[in-house]
Amino acid sequence: MDRGEQIKKRRLELGISQAALARKLKKTRSLMSYIEKTGKVNELTFYEIMIALGMTPEMSIADLKGSRINMLQESKVDYIPRISELDHLRMENASLKEIIELQKAVINLQKLKDHKGLS
Repeated sequence: MDRGEQIKKRRLELGISQAALARKLKKTRSLMSYIEKTGKVNELTFYEIMIALGMTPEMSIADLKGSRINMLQESKVDYIPRISELDHLRMENASLKEIIELQKAVINLQKLKDHKGLS
């Protein structure tokens, strides 16, 4: 069973649509469809999907003998800190974007005041 088949099987067991899983992962439904059809998925996305579907690395390793995921046997817990770090970076990125928008608003207000000759 390849990764795509494994993901689809688990998703259907849980009664989750591709669209719902995609929303949960902040991915597109078409990406989920592609992954399920081809089995092609990068490691980080695969780990995110595993977690979203309540799968453990052991389940994956048992079901995917012979695939690249077997290299995780040496460091199967290693992905958890990376995902936590990724979530942290996403939140930091969102905060920085918010700060940039606020700074743009302040600059525009200052330009407006300068244009009207106000201080």
